[in-house]
Amino acid sequence: MANIENRLLSKLLDEGNTAVLNKFNITTADFTLQKDTYLFIRRYIKEFGQAPAYTEVVAECPNFEYMPEIPDNVAYMCKKLKSDNAKRRSFELLQKEATEKFSTLNGSEFISWLHEETSKIKEVTSSEVFAGTNFATNGAERKQWYMESKEQRTYQYIPTPYPSLTEWLGGGFELGDYVLLQAYTNRGKSWIASDIGISAWASGQGVLHYSPELSKKQQLQRLDTLHGHFRNSELKVGDLQQEAQYLNYLERFNDDVDTPYIVKTMGDLPKGLSIEGIEADLQMNPNIKMVIIDGFGLMNHKGADSNRNNMTNTSRRLRQLFGKYGVVGVVVHQVPTSAEKENRSEDETGSRIVEPPRIDQYSETVAVIQDACTVLNFDQHQGVGKIRLAKARTPHVDEILELQCDFDLGYIKEPSIVDFI
Repeated sequence: MANIENRLLSKLLDEGNTAVLNKFNITTADFTLQKDTYLFIRRYIKEFGQAPAYTEVVAECPNFEYMPEIPDNVAYMCKKLKSDNAKRRSFELLQKEATEKFSTLNGSEFISWLHEETSKIKEVTSSEVFAGTNFATNGAERKQWYMESKEQRTYQYIPTPYPSLTEWLGGGFELGDYVLLQAYTNRGKSWIASDIGISAWASGQGVLHYSPELSKKQQLQRLDTLHGHFRNSELKVGDLQQEAQYLNYLERFNDDVDTPYIVKTMGDLPKGLSIEGIEADLQMNPNIKMVIIDGFGLMNHKGADSNRNNMTNTSRRLRQLFGKYGVVGVVVHQVPTSAEKENRSEDETGSRIVEPPRIDQYSETVAVIQDACTVLNFDQHQGVGKIRLAKARTPHVDEILELQCDFDLGYIKEPSIVDFI
């Protein structure tokens, strides 16, 4: 037990950051032989605003054995410390209090008391019950966040493919964001999702793209079209006019490329697309920074309740998942046909006016709207596209971005002055 305490505190001193202990609800009660060491470190940070050097801790706490270059994972050590604490408290409960209560309570009362006390131990010693963050005391942690953002600014936000949208969002999609992309059926929402993905990948961010509606060949050819602008209709039939350029282009995609763009279609998901499957993929691919789920309705929505309630549960779990792994999650969903009929209008020539859905025009469950921090509603007709920023943290809510869309050639862009000359 003392060994795990020494290892954990040594690791945190090497990293100069003990704030992670708050995440796993580590408190003074979790330490036995190193309780004084933990209290000294806390007092030092409070007074001087940073963690002490290990030499200072060793000098002040003679019982502390510093262990350099600990390879163990901090999360693992916190859970082990909590587990040891639970075992110790359970032993104390059974050895002392339980003996007294057994002699004074009747059978049902004793069972109820024992269940209540063991439940308390389970809750208090769980590393999954996070302690929260005390705004009044975590100035040092916020300073660390700011300095990290300052030094690694380009890694905190992923720019969108569209400069105006990136500006409206204050720099793009923030890591941990839940982004909902909605559109009427067959309007090109999958193309927009793929454009967002290929743009993120081109900027150096790993992408995990679930595309249950398309075959692997179809999805990868769409990425080639968006990235290399090879005509999609010609790619499909193997009759490219730019065949030599395409074959030369493909030589760049080999084992020397470090940034992944992982595509999974239904053939890769024999048991369907589930939260558990996504989390397993994220654990195996720690360099992923964006997850695209092209088809919320096609996910496995587990539960014994109605499908709508099960979808609500899935959406809530996705929000937690994106935050837990620090990835941008882009969830694609379809707006009902009733909304399209309601919004339908024509200009003087009889052409349909492009009108993205409003935020209240959602499908199946309102949870996707509530859980997402950014909602992009898209519509497109005859090459004219529009994205409504239906929900955001910035003041640009309900702004509409106009786009020129040539899906076959892979061009989705904002109009420029040159386009009107």
